[in-house]
Amino acid sequence: MIERARLIQAVVLVVLCGVLPVRAQEPAGAPAAAFDLQLAELEARAGAEGFAAVRASFETLIERPDLPVESRSLALRRAISAAREARDPGFHEPAERFYRVLYDALPAGPERSNLTQHMANIEIDRGRFAEAEAMYLQADAEGADRPLVDRANLMTALGVARAQQGNLAEALEAMLEGYARYERTESGPSPNLLRNIGGLSIYLEDYEQAIEFTRRAIDALGPDHPDTPGSYSNLAAALVELGRSDRARSALREGIAIADRQQRPNASLLSNLGFLQFEGGDLDAALATFERTAELNRAAGDTGALAITFKNMGEVRVAMGLREQGAEAFDRSLALYREADIKPKRLELYPPLVENLEALGRFPEALERMREWQDLAAELASADAQSRVAELQTVFDLQQRERELSALQAERSRQRLVGWGLLVGLVVLALFILALGRNLRLRTRAHRLLAEKNAEIDAQREALARANSLLHRLSHADELTGLDNRRGVHRRITPDRPGPLQKDRALAVLIDLDRFKQINDRFGHPAGDRVLSRFAAILRDVAGPGDVLARWGGEEFLWLVAGAGPGEVAEVCNRLLERVRAARFDIEGRSIAVTCSLGCAPMDLRGDAPEDEFSIALRLADAALYEAKQAGRDRWIALDRKDPSRDAYTGAIDTGRLLDRGALARIEG
Repeated sequence: MIERARLIQAVVLVVLCGVLPVRAQEPAGAPAAAFDLQLAELEARAGAEGFAAVRASFETLIERPDLPVESRSLALRRAISAAREARDPGFHEPAERFYRVLYDALPAGPERSNLTQHMANIEIDRGRFAEAEAMYLQADAEGADRPLVDRANLMTALGVARAQQGNLAEALEAMLEGYARYERTESGPSPNLLRNIGGLSIYLEDYEQAIEFTRRAIDALGPDHPDTPGSYSNLAAALVELGRSDRARSALREGIAIADRQQRPNASLLSNLGFLQFEGGDLDAALATFERTAELNRAAGDTGALAITFKNMGEVRVAMGLREQGAEAFDRSLALYREADIKPKRLELYPPLVENLEALGRFPEALERMREWQDLAAELASADAQSRVAELQTVFDLQQRERELSALQAERSRQRLVGWGLLVGLVVLALFILALGRNLRLRTRAHRLLAEKNAEIDAQREALARANSLLHRLSHADELTGLDNRRGVHRRITPDRPGPLQKDRALAVLIDLDRFKQINDRFGHPAGDRVLSRFAAILRDVAGPGDVLARWGGEEFLWLVAGAGPGEVAEVCNRLLERVRAARFDIEGRSIAVTCSLGCAPMDLRGDAPEDEFSIALRLADAALYEAKQAGRDRWIALDRKDPSRDAYTGAIDTGRLLDRGALARIEG
């Protein structure tokens, strides 16, 4: 099968990239001007001459007994940052030694939290991710008084440490907490954090969230940033998983165009596009894309990637009926895999290669490759078995040694038992006599402590109830607009919470603000947030009392219209479009016009599978919205289901095919 693994390769690189640098915050009781100047000079020299040239001077400052402990801690933090910048692992052990001394001397608070975070960064560099995770949590617990941006940075770093250990769900939880903290700062979340959340969401199969955060990362990075093209790979990966192959191809083409404009052609994006073209049956386009990918692989000297590309080209040519050319491509792939010594990938190449040789009637070659295939499979299986045997032998040896030590310990314990028996008896008797005297005092004290603890528990229970209530509300509502979020919408359409949507037919309307990125680029994200809040207020005014409103992601909104069907589409959509056209959105003392595009689909949640019906309606509305945007924006398009069976709308929705056979009807405004 065509190689697909590269679709999310960029995600791995983003999630596992370095921890964000910690802001150099001055400690309480800042050092004298001379000390501050000395630190600045050392940092400048480290940048110009290398950390090794100034390491001894840094260590002298850190060890000076006449300096306040906060100043020595600041010197250690600056030294750690300079060493990490220079990628100098020789400072790891001295830094750990200094950290232990200073941590014990520092009072709990912001400086100790800041120092612990720097030390955790070193643990990341050393590959000790569990230790780093524990230190980041400790730094967060002690850093309640640190600036919010620093505490947001801590959560991001914690997410990286957890991701490195494979704890992806916990990593995403930490990064979302970091995002929530950044949202309350002036600077807002960094593009890398947005990319990390998008990438982790793909691995955890929350594809809508992945799309939302990856799009926000692309907007934040801008078209000139070198990381922007790679973000389109992540976006395409999520779109593919949701069956939106057309949109995935469009995303990849946009990323490829940006990479070409930056004069940094991206082979990974091209490979992904070739995969989608092949999957969609566009074989000529897939072959041309893979041929260009091979050129880039060859120019980069990436033998492994070039081998994969030739394998892909072979499969495309076989699918086109060009089996001889396919055999040539497979042979080149095999030679490259041997050159790069990539045995697992070479093992995957043999099945299509042998099958093609058999179809060509080249049976001696097919037999020869079959034997190579069998030998390689046996070799890999043997290596795996040997590793497993060694592992089992190690476990057996450890268990045997443990039994021997336990037996020796038991023998020594029996020898001491007699000698200690009489002494223990005397001690127990003495303790019993003392206990009788203390019993009355302890009972009185215990009653008092119990009463205090009960009062404390009651207060904690009340605080927890308030926190749970707030958390429940926030988990179902969008913080910026106050509308429902995705969880809130799904909660309202479940059968166990019947409402107006479950009593009659309804409409699903997806709304996207037109050219919203230009507003963010021109006026900034705070202005964009004000536009989103203003639009949400308009949507509330237009909606009926039984309708459900949600911010679906970024500048995309969802309106579930209760009691409406295909006959009411025009009235519903035109009402909103006219209100938005008539409204004025105030930004920096001036009013700007905003328009929106709508995609609609009827739905009926009264059956036994409302979630399925909602999912189909949402996908149709999304396809209709895409058509509305392509048709010029500031308009609506609806797709009405004519085939009641759900099977017709599974997988990737091909609206053209469904319209042709009458399963869908288009309504336009």
